[in-house]
Amino acid sequence: MLATEMTTAQVPTIYRRLATAIGPEYWQGAVARQETAIRSNHFLGAYLRSEYAIAYQLEKLRVLVAAHGSVPLQACNDRSIFPALGFAAQVLGVLNQCTNKQARTFIRRVRTAFSSAENMHGLRLELQAATHFTRRGKHVSWHRASNCGTFDLLVDDLGTSGLEIECKSISDNKGRRIHRMDALNFWGEVWKDISTVAQHLHTGMAVVLTVPYRLPADNELRAALVREVVSQIVAGTGAKLCDGSDLRVQNFDPDQLKSTVGGDRQAMRSAVDVATGTTNREAALYGTPGGGLLAFVMQSAVEDDVLDQVFATLNDSASRQFTGRRGALFWVALQGLDAKQLMSVHEQDSDPDQRPTGLRLGVSNFLMNAPAHIVGVVFGSRSGLHPTIHGHTDTGGTTNFFLKEQSPYWHESFLEPLRGSGGTA
Repeated sequence: MLATEMTTAQVPTIYRRLATAIGPEYWQGAVARQETAIRSNHFLGAYLRSEYAIAYQLEKLRVLVAAHGSVPLQACNDRSIFPALGFAAQVLGVLNQCTNKQARTFIRRVRTAFSSAENMHGLRLELQAATHFTRRGKHVSWHRASNCGTFDLLVDDLGTSGLEIECKSISDNKGRRIHRMDALNFWGEVWKDISTVAQHLHTGMAVVLTVPYRLPADNELRAALVREVVSQIVAGTGAKLCDGSDLRVQNFDPDQLKSTVGGDRQAMRSAVDVATGTTNREAALYGTPGGGLLAFVMQSAVEDDVLDQVFATLNDSASRQFTGRRGALFWVALQGLDAKQLMSVHEQDSDPDQRPTGLRLGVSNFLMNAPAHIVGVVFGSRSGLHPTIHGHTDTGGTTNFFLKEQSPYWHESFLEPLRGSGGTA
Protein backbone atom coordinates (compact mmCIF):
# COMPACT_ATOMS: atom_id res chain seq x y z
CA MET A 1 0.00 0.00 0.00
CA LEU A 2 1.37 3.43 -0.98
CA ALA A 3 1.97 5.53 2.13
CA THR A 4 -0.24 8.62 2.33
CA GLU A 5 0.32 9.59 5.98
CA MET A 6 3.12 9.40 8.50
CA THR A 7 3.90 10.62 12.01
CA THR A 8 7.04 12.29 13.29
CA ALA A 9 7.68 9.23 15.47
CA GLN A 10 8.24 7.24 12.27
CA VAL A 11 10.97 9.57 10.96
CA PRO A 12 14.05 7.61 12.16
CA THR A 13 12.68 4.32 10.81
CA ILE A 14 11.64 5.79 7.46
CA TYR A 15 15.02 7.43 6.92
CA ARG A 16 16.89 4.26 7.87
CA ARG A 17 14.81 2.12 5.51
CA LEU A 18 15.28 4.57 2.63
CA ALA A 19 19.04 4.79 3.21
CA THR A 20 19.26 0.99 3.25
CA ALA A 21 17.22 0.60 0.06
CA ILE A 22 18.66 3.44 -2.02
CA GLY A 23 22.05 4.30 -0.50
CA PRO A 24 22.82 7.69 1.11
CA GLU A 25 25.75 8.22 -1.25
CA TYR A 26 23.28 9.24 -3.97
CA TRP A 27 21.90 12.31 -2.18
CA GLN A 28 25.30 13.00 -0.60
CA GLY A 29 26.84 13.10 -4.08
CA ALA A 30 24.04 15.29 -5.45
CA VAL A 31 24.58 17.87 -2.70
CA ALA A 32 28.36 17.81 -3.16
CA ARG A 33 27.99 18.53 -6.89
CA GLN A 34 25.68 21.49 -6.29
CA GLU A 35 27.91 22.97 -3.60
CA THR A 36 30.88 22.78 -5.97
CA ALA A 37 28.88 24.74 -8.57
CA ILE A 38 27.77 27.29 -5.96
CA ARG A 39 31.33 27.93 -4.81
CA SER A 40 32.19 28.96 -8.37
CA ASN A 41 29.11 31.21 -8.69
CA HIS A 42 27.24 32.29 -5.56
CA PHE A 43 24.26 33.44 -7.66
CA LEU A 44 23.43 29.76 -8.15
CA GLY A 45 22.95 29.14 -4.42
CA ALA A 46 19.23 29.71 -3.90
CA TYR A 47 18.30 28.18 -7.24
CA LEU A 48 20.27 24.94 -6.96
CA ARG A 49 19.40 24.39 -3.29
CA SER A 50 15.72 24.76 -4.20
CA GLU A 51 15.93 22.51 -7.27
CA TYR A 52 17.74 19.80 -5.28
CA ALA A 53 15.76 20.34 -2.06
CA ILE A 54 15.01 16.64 -1.50
CA ALA A 55 18.71 15.74 -1.71
CA TYR A 56 19.64 18.56 0.69
CA GLN A 57 16.99 17.52 3.21
CA LEU A 58 18.05 13.87 3.12
CA GLU A 59 21.70 14.89 3.42
CA LYS A 60 20.79 16.89 6.53
CA LEU A 61 19.34 13.69 8.01
CA ARG A 62 22.39 11.67 6.95
CA VAL A 63 24.69 14.07 8.81
CA LEU A 64 22.51 13.85 11.92
CA VAL A 65 22.48 10.06 11.82
CA ALA A 66 26.27 9.98 11.35
CA ALA A 67 26.67 12.18 14.43
CA HIS A 68 24.00 10.64 16.71
CA GLY A 69 23.41 7.13 15.41
CA SER A 70 19.78 7.98 14.59
CA VAL A 71 17.62 10.98 13.77
CA PRO A 72 17.38 12.99 17.03
CA LEU A 73 13.91 13.55 18.45
CA GLN A 74 14.04 17.35 18.03
CA ALA A 75 14.87 16.95 14.34
CA CYS A 76 11.78 14.83 13.72
CA ASN A 77 9.59 17.94 14.08
CA ASP A 78 11.68 20.07 11.73
CA ARG A 79 9.24 21.13 8.97
CA SER A 80 12.10 21.84 6.58
CA ILE A 81 12.65 18.08 6.14
CA PHE A 82 8.99 17.10 5.72
CA PRO A 83 9.03 17.07 1.88
CA ALA A 84 11.95 14.61 1.89
CA LEU A 85 10.24 12.40 4.45
CA GLY A 86 7.05 12.38 2.39
CA PHE A 87 9.15 11.42 -0.64
CA ALA A 88 10.86 8.65 1.36
CA ALA A 89 7.57 7.21 2.62
CA GLN A 90 6.15 7.19 -0.92
CA VAL A 91 9.23 5.46 -2.35
CA LEU A 92 9.09 2.79 0.36
CA GLY A 93 5.37 2.32 -0.31
CA VAL A 94 6.06 1.61 -3.99
CA LEU A 95 8.85 -0.82 -3.10
CA ASN A 96 6.50 -2.69 -0.76
CA GLN A 97 4.22 -3.40 -3.74
CA CYS A 98 6.99 -4.52 -6.12
CA THR A 99 8.33 -7.94 -6.96
CA ASN A 100 12.09 -8.33 -6.54
CA LYS A 101 12.66 -7.60 -10.24
CA GLN A 102 10.35 -4.57 -10.18
CA ALA A 103 12.05 -3.31 -7.02
CA ARG A 104 15.46 -3.38 -8.68
CA THR A 105 14.08 -1.37 -11.61
CA PHE A 106 12.45 1.18 -9.33
CA ILE A 107 15.53 1.54 -7.12
CA ARG A 108 17.58 2.39 -10.21
CA ARG A 109 14.95 4.98 -11.08
CA VAL A 110 15.13 6.60 -7.64
CA ARG A 111 18.93 6.66 -7.71
CA THR A 112 18.86 8.27 -11.15
CA ALA A 113 16.46 10.92 -9.82
CA PHE A 114 19.26 12.35 -7.68
CA SER A 115 21.39 12.93 -10.78
CA SER A 116 19.32 15.89 -12.03
CA ALA A 117 16.55 18.20 -10.89
CA GLU A 118 14.51 17.26 -13.97
CA ASN A 119 14.60 13.56 -13.08
CA MET A 120 13.62 14.27 -9.48
CA HIS A 121 10.71 16.52 -10.49
CA GLY A 122 9.44 13.77 -12.78
CA LEU A 123 9.61 11.06 -10.13
CA ARG A 124 8.01 13.26 -7.47
CA LEU A 125 5.15 14.06 -9.82
CA GLU A 126 4.43 10.38 -10.39
CA LEU A 127 4.48 9.79 -6.65
CA GLN A 128 2.16 12.76 -6.14
CA ALA A 129 -0.34 11.49 -8.70
CA ALA A 130 -0.23 7.97 -7.29
CA THR A 131 -0.77 9.30 -3.77
CA HIS A 132 -3.73 11.40 -4.93
CA PHE A 133 -5.63 8.35 -6.17
CA THR A 134 -4.51 6.10 -3.31
CA ARG A 135 -5.84 8.59 -0.76
CA ARG A 136 -9.20 8.33 -2.50
CA GLY A 137 -9.30 4.58 -2.08
CA LYS A 138 -8.11 3.62 -5.57
CA HIS A 139 -5.59 0.95 -6.51
CA VAL A 140 -2.62 2.27 -8.48
CA SER A 141 -0.21 0.08 -10.43
CA TRP A 142 3.25 1.54 -10.92
CA HIS A 143 3.30 0.84 -14.62
CA ARG A 144 6.92 1.69 -15.35
CA ALA A 145 8.15 -0.56 -12.58
CA SER A 146 6.48 -3.40 -14.44
CA ASN A 147 8.23 -2.57 -17.72
CA CYS A 148 4.99 -3.10 -19.63
CA GLY A 149 4.28 0.24 -21.29
CA THR A 150 5.31 3.83 -21.72
CA PHE A 151 2.68 5.57 -19.62
CA ASP A 152 3.40 5.98 -15.91
CA LEU A 153 0.45 4.80 -13.81
CA LEU A 154 -2.64 2.64 -14.16
CA VAL A 155 -5.56 3.23 -11.80
CA ASP A 156 -6.90 -0.31 -12.01
CA ASP A 157 -10.33 0.16 -10.45
CA LEU A 158 -11.63 3.06 -12.53
CA GLY A 159 -13.77 2.62 -15.64
CA THR A 160 -14.24 -0.78 -17.27
CA SER A 161 -10.55 -1.64 -17.49
CA GLY A 162 -8.67 1.13 -15.68
CA LEU A 163 -7.46 4.69 -16.31
CA GLU A 164 -4.02 5.29 -17.83
CA ILE A 165 -2.03 8.25 -16.52
CA GLU A 166 1.01 9.92 -18.05
CA CYS A 167 2.81 12.44 -15.84
CA LYS A 168 4.56 15.46 -17.35
CA SER A 169 6.72 17.73 -15.22
CA ILE A 170 7.01 21.02 -17.10
CA SER A 171 10.12 22.94 -16.16
CA ASP A 172 9.99 26.66 -15.40
CA ASN A 173 12.32 26.99 -18.41
CA LYS A 174 9.89 25.40 -20.87
CA GLY A 175 9.22 27.81 -23.73
CA ARG A 176 11.41 30.55 -22.26
CA ARG A 177 14.03 32.26 -24.44
CA ILE A 178 16.30 32.74 -21.42
CA HIS A 179 16.80 29.75 -19.14
CA ARG A 180 17.44 30.49 -15.49
CA MET A 181 20.76 28.64 -15.25
CA ASP A 182 22.05 30.47 -18.32
CA ALA A 183 21.11 33.83 -16.85
CA LEU A 184 22.63 33.07 -13.44
CA ASN A 185 25.84 31.78 -14.98
CA PHE A 186 26.09 34.91 -17.14
CA TRP A 187 25.67 37.20 -14.14
CA GLY A 188 28.24 35.12 -12.29
CA GLU A 189 30.76 35.91 -15.04
CA VAL A 190 29.87 39.61 -14.86
CA TRP A 191 30.22 39.56 -11.09
CA LYS A 192 33.83 38.35 -11.22
CA ASP A 193 34.81 41.67 -12.81
CA ILE A 194 32.62 44.09 -10.85
CA SER A 195 32.59 42.56 -7.36
CA THR A 196 35.31 44.84 -5.98
CA VAL A 197 33.58 48.00 -7.22
CA ALA A 198 30.14 46.78 -6.14
CA GLN A 199 31.16 46.41 -2.50
CA HIS A 200 30.96 50.18 -2.08
CA LEU A 201 27.45 50.56 -3.50
CA HIS A 202 25.10 52.27 -1.01
CA THR A 203 21.91 52.41 -3.05
CA GLY A 204 19.91 50.10 -5.25
CA MET A 205 21.10 49.55 -8.81
CA ALA A 206 19.06 47.66 -11.41
CA VAL A 207 20.96 46.27 -14.39
CA VAL A 208 18.57 45.10 -17.10
CA LEU A 209 19.97 43.29 -20.14
CA THR A 210 17.64 42.70 -23.10
CA VAL A 211 19.13 40.35 -25.71
CA PRO A 212 17.75 40.19 -29.27
CA TYR A 213 16.64 36.55 -28.89
CA ARG A 214 18.77 34.31 -26.67
CA LEU A 215 22.12 34.52 -24.95
CA PRO A 216 24.97 33.72 -27.38
CA ALA A 217 25.74 30.00 -27.45
CA ASP A 218 29.30 30.65 -28.63
CA ASN A 219 31.71 31.06 -25.69
CA GLU A 220 33.70 33.86 -27.32
CA LEU A 221 30.60 35.84 -28.21
CA ARG A 222 29.22 35.40 -24.69
CA ALA A 223 32.55 36.52 -23.17
CA ALA A 224 32.51 39.62 -25.39
CA LEU A 225 28.98 40.43 -24.17
CA VAL A 226 30.14 40.03 -20.56
CA ARG A 227 32.95 42.54 -21.14
CA GLU A 228 30.59 45.11 -22.65
CA VAL A 229 28.11 44.75 -19.80
CA VAL A 230 30.88 45.11 -17.20
CA SER A 231 32.17 48.26 -18.88
CA GLN A 232 28.74 49.90 -18.82
CA ILE A 233 28.01 48.91 -15.21
CA VAL A 234 31.31 50.45 -14.09
CA ALA A 235 30.42 53.59 -16.04
CA GLY A 236 26.95 53.57 -14.49
CA THR A 237 25.16 54.07 -17.79
CA GLY A 238 23.09 52.02 -20.18
CA ALA A 239 23.87 51.55 -23.86
CA LYS A 240 23.07 49.75 -27.09
CA LEU A 241 25.64 46.94 -27.30
CA CYS A 242 27.47 45.58 -30.32
CA ASP A 243 25.35 42.42 -30.68
CA GLY A 244 22.12 44.41 -30.65
CA SER A 245 21.46 43.88 -26.93
CA ASP A 246 20.11 46.76 -24.87
CA LEU A 247 21.53 47.47 -21.42
CA ARG A 248 19.63 49.67 -18.97
CA VAL A 249 21.12 50.84 -15.65
CA GLN A 250 18.91 52.63 -13.13
CA ASN A 251 18.78 53.32 -9.38
CA PHE A 252 16.02 52.27 -6.98
CA ASP A 253 15.26 52.29 -3.24
CA PRO A 254 16.85 49.08 -1.92
CA ASP A 255 14.72 48.98 1.25
CA GLN A 256 11.54 48.27 -0.73
CA LEU A 257 13.05 45.11 -2.15
CA LYS A 258 15.02 44.03 0.93
CA SER A 259 11.83 43.91 2.99
CA THR A 260 10.49 41.09 0.79
CA VAL A 261 13.61 38.88 0.78
CA GLY A 262 12.93 35.55 2.48
CA GLY A 263 9.19 36.17 2.62
CA ASP A 264 6.32 35.57 0.25
CA ARG A 265 7.64 34.59 -3.18
CA GLN A 266 5.03 36.59 -5.07
CA ALA A 267 5.67 39.74 -3.00
CA MET A 268 9.37 39.48 -3.74
CA ARG A 269 8.64 38.90 -7.42
CA SER A 270 6.48 42.05 -7.52
CA ALA A 271 9.15 44.09 -5.73
CA VAL A 272 11.81 42.98 -8.25
CA ASP A 273 9.49 43.92 -11.11
CA VAL A 274 8.89 47.41 -9.68
CA ALA A 275 12.57 48.02 -8.95
CA THR A 276 13.71 46.93 -12.40
CA GLY A 277 10.81 48.00 -14.59
CA THR A 278 10.36 44.45 -15.90
CA THR A 279 7.73 41.71 -15.59
CA ASN A 280 8.52 38.20 -14.35
CA ARG A 281 12.06 38.03 -15.73
CA GLU A 282 15.11 36.09 -14.58
CA ALA A 283 16.79 38.02 -11.75
CA ALA A 284 19.85 37.73 -9.52
CA LEU A 285 20.26 39.83 -6.37
CA TYR A 286 23.30 40.84 -4.32
CA GLY A 287 23.29 42.85 -1.10
CA THR A 288 26.48 44.91 -0.67
CA PRO A 289 28.36 45.51 2.61
CA GLY A 290 27.56 49.21 2.18
CA GLY A 291 23.82 48.56 2.39
CA GLY A 292 23.22 48.71 -1.34
CA LEU A 293 21.50 46.14 -3.51
CA LEU A 294 22.29 45.02 -7.05
CA ALA A 295 19.47 43.54 -9.11
CA PHE A 296 20.54 41.85 -12.33
CA VAL A 297 17.72 41.08 -14.78
CA MET A 298 17.89 39.42 -18.16
CA GLN A 299 15.15 39.18 -20.77
CA SER A 300 14.67 38.49 -24.45
CA ALA A 301 13.23 40.98 -26.92
CA VAL A 302 11.14 38.06 -28.23
CA GLU A 303 8.25 36.97 -26.01
CA ASP A 304 8.27 33.52 -24.43
CA ASP A 305 5.88 30.85 -25.72
CA VAL A 306 5.43 28.81 -22.54
CA LEU A 307 1.88 27.56 -23.10
CA ASP A 308 2.56 26.71 -26.75
CA GLN A 309 5.44 24.49 -25.67
CA VAL A 310 3.38 22.86 -22.90
CA PHE A 311 0.69 21.78 -25.34
CA ALA A 312 3.26 20.78 -27.96
CA THR A 313 4.61 18.35 -25.34
CA LEU A 314 1.14 16.93 -24.68
CA ASN A 315 0.35 16.63 -28.39
CA ASP A 316 3.56 14.71 -28.95
CA SER A 317 2.72 12.24 -26.18
CA ALA A 318 -1.02 11.84 -26.74
CA SER A 319 -0.79 9.38 -29.61
CA ARG A 320 2.31 7.40 -28.61
CA GLN A 321 2.42 6.98 -24.83
CA PHE A 322 -0.92 5.29 -24.25
CA THR A 323 -2.40 1.98 -25.39
CA GLY A 324 -5.43 3.63 -27.03
CA ARG A 325 -7.61 0.93 -25.47
CA ARG A 326 -8.59 2.74 -22.26
CA GLY A 327 -9.32 6.25 -21.08
CA ALA A 328 -6.10 8.24 -20.64
CA LEU A 329 -5.31 11.27 -18.50
CA PHE A 330 -2.36 13.67 -18.47
CA TRP A 331 -1.15 14.77 -15.02
CA VAL A 332 0.92 17.90 -15.60
CA ALA A 333 3.04 19.78 -13.05
CA LEU A 334 3.71 23.42 -13.89
CA GLN A 335 6.91 23.97 -11.91
CA GLY A 336 6.79 27.71 -12.54
CA LEU A 337 3.49 28.12 -10.65
CA ASP A 338 2.88 27.85 -6.94
CA ALA A 339 -0.45 26.80 -5.42
CA LYS A 340 -1.71 30.38 -5.01
CA GLN A 341 -0.97 31.27 -8.64
CA LEU A 342 -2.71 28.18 -10.01
CA MET A 343 -5.73 28.81 -7.80
CA SER A 344 -5.88 32.35 -9.17
CA VAL A 345 -6.02 30.90 -12.69
CA HIS A 346 -8.88 28.60 -11.64
CA GLU A 347 -10.80 31.46 -10.04
CA GLN A 348 -10.52 33.58 -13.18
CA ASP A 349 -11.69 30.70 -15.39
CA SER A 350 -14.61 30.03 -13.04
CA ASP A 351 -15.84 33.64 -13.23
CA PRO A 352 -18.11 34.12 -16.29
CA ASP A 353 -17.49 37.87 -16.13
CA GLN A 354 -13.76 37.47 -16.76
CA ARG A 355 -11.92 36.47 -19.90
CA PRO A 356 -10.71 32.84 -19.92
CA THR A 357 -7.01 32.41 -19.21
CA GLY A 358 -4.50 31.24 -21.78
CA LEU A 359 -4.38 27.93 -19.94
CA ARG A 360 -8.13 27.42 -20.33
CA LEU A 361 -8.07 28.33 -24.01
CA GLY A 362 -5.05 26.15 -24.69
CA VAL A 363 -6.36 23.04 -22.95
CA SER A 364 -9.80 23.41 -24.58
CA ASN A 365 -8.17 23.44 -28.00
CA PHE A 366 -5.92 20.51 -27.06
CA LEU A 367 -8.80 18.33 -25.83
CA MET A 368 -10.92 19.17 -28.87
CA ASN A 369 -8.21 17.86 -31.21
CA ALA A 370 -6.67 15.11 -29.06
CA PRO A 371 -7.04 11.38 -29.85
CA ALA A 372 -10.30 9.81 -28.67
CA HIS A 373 -8.75 8.01 -25.68
CA ILE A 374 -7.63 11.27 -24.03
CA VAL A 375 -10.26 12.05 -21.37
CA GLY A 376 -8.68 14.97 -19.56
CA VAL A 377 -5.72 16.96 -18.27
CA VAL A 378 -4.88 17.72 -14.65
CA PHE A 379 -2.59 20.69 -14.03
CA GLY A 380 -0.77 20.82 -10.72
CA SER A 381 1.26 23.53 -9.05
CA ARG A 382 4.71 23.31 -7.55
CA SER A 383 4.48 21.30 -4.31
CA GLY A 384 4.79 22.99 -0.93
CA LEU A 385 4.00 22.61 2.77
CA HIS A 386 0.42 23.34 3.80
CA PRO A 387 -0.56 23.25 7.51
CA THR A 388 -3.95 21.64 8.04
CA ILE A 389 -5.83 20.74 11.21
CA HIS A 390 -4.72 19.05 14.42
CA GLY A 391 -1.01 19.56 13.76
CA HIS A 392 -1.09 17.85 10.35
CA THR A 393 0.97 19.16 7.42
CA ASP A 394 0.20 18.38 3.78
CA THR A 395 3.11 18.32 1.31
CA GLY A 396 0.99 18.60 -1.84
CA GLY A 397 -0.06 21.43 -4.11
CA THR A 398 -3.14 22.71 -5.93
CA THR A 399 -4.59 21.00 -9.00
CA ASN A 400 -6.93 22.24 -11.71
CA PHE A 401 -8.55 19.68 -14.02
CA PHE A 402 -10.17 19.79 -17.44
CA LEU A 403 -12.19 16.84 -18.75
CA LYS A 404 -13.51 15.57 -22.08
CA GLU A 405 -16.63 13.70 -21.09
CA GLN A 406 -17.71 13.27 -24.73
CA SER A 407 -14.80 10.88 -25.30
CA PRO A 408 -16.02 7.34 -26.17
CA TYR A 409 -13.59 6.12 -23.50
CA TRP A 410 -15.08 8.35 -20.80
CA HIS A 411 -16.49 6.68 -17.69
CA GLU A 412 -18.36 8.43 -14.89
CA SER A 413 -16.08 6.85 -12.29
CA PHE A 414 -13.17 8.97 -13.59
CA LEU A 415 -14.71 12.11 -12.12
CA GLU A 416 -15.11 11.15 -8.47
CA PRO A 417 -11.41 10.91 -7.45
CA LEU A 418 -10.71 14.28 -9.11
CA ARG A 419 -13.36 16.18 -7.16
CA GLY A 420 -11.95 18.31 -4.40
CA SER A 421 -8.55 18.51 -6.09
CA GLY A 422 -8.72 22.15 -7.12
CA GLY A 423 -10.96 23.04 -9.99
CA THR A 424 -13.38 21.64 -12.53
CA ALA A 425 -14.10 22.28 -16.14
